[in-house]
Amino acid sequence: MSKQMVADLKPGDKVNTPLLVNEKSLRSFRKKPGSFMSLALADRSGTITGVMWDNAEEADGTFQQGEVVMVEGRVEVYRNSPQLIVERVRRCGDDEYDRTDFLAGGNQDSDALLAELHGFINMVQEPHLRALLDHFFADEQFIAAFKVAPGAKALHHSHIGGLLEHTVGVTKILLAVEQCHPQLDLDILITGALLHDIGKLRELSVDIGIDYTDTGRLVGHIVHGDRMVTAAIAQIDGFPQQLADLVCHILLSHHGQREYGAPIEPMTAEACALHYADNLDAHVQYFQQVIDQGAGSGNRWSEYQKLFDRYIYLGTGNELPPDAQV
Repeated sequence: MSKQMVADLKPGDKVNTPLLVNEKSLRSFRKKPGSFMSLALADRSGTITGVMWDNAEEADGTFQQGEVVMVEGRVEVYRNSPQLIVERVRRCGDDEYDRTDFLAGGNQDSDALLAELHGFINMVQEPHLRALLDHFFADEQFIAAFKVAPGAKALHHSHIGGLLEHTVGVTKILLAVEQCHPQLDLDILITGALLHDIGKLRELSVDIGIDYTDTGRLVGHIVHGDRMVTAAIAQIDGFPQQLADLVCHILLSHHGQREYGAPIEPMTAEACALHYADNLDAHVQYFQQVIDQGAGSGNRWSEYQKLFDRYIYLGTGNELPPDAQV
């Protein structure tokens, strides 16, 4: 039986297919004893909410979050969105699913993106910064890992090659910003853009899906990135201390605010620019990701997006009612 992809599931469909368990929890019924199971089930095409009303407590101990399970059930509509009613579920054997069904890839050519990235490096004139970039991006092992790394677990660029896409996107935005504000230090901007998320190579792992490593949860990609860059700077003869401080600052502050994980807030114009470029590229891609996942659903609006506290419009923008006046 061929794999049923989440993006193709419609209300009324019978389901019998392997799915990845992204989230799982038991919840108590409000008006009767016992519990039901709430699930987030996924493959590379998208995620669907699942609920198991019967025998949930017995099923709970038979599989874990992060595993691929064989799900039998039916698709219904709940609050204007598809919901999978799970009737039976069991852990899949390794020979029952194809790993590639669960690893989404980007739609951009990775070799072309790498060529752009090396073009950005060639723009850097300051010799110590150029040596710093070459330390990472001239390393074949580093490049091999960077090329396929995801940009996040579940938010923006959360697919194979997402980190490379995001890095190139942020750099392009900063090049445009520098055209408007030529007083900015272009070498610092490019260096910050290319290195700001390298810590995600230690923060995230990829198997059936994308998940955090233990050190990723305990330390985080910002601190790991700072450690990687600081270690590299120590190997470059004569690297000026003030320049090292400026590079580390732009990396440590790129999340903008402490409540969003930044150890320090931006205090230079270049750090300010990187923070907003990072947010712009990430947020626009997240919106597009939600729109793409909603394509073909027939819905004009997405499910409520907790990250932004809003719904996202899925329509084309050309669907004004016949009597609307512009």
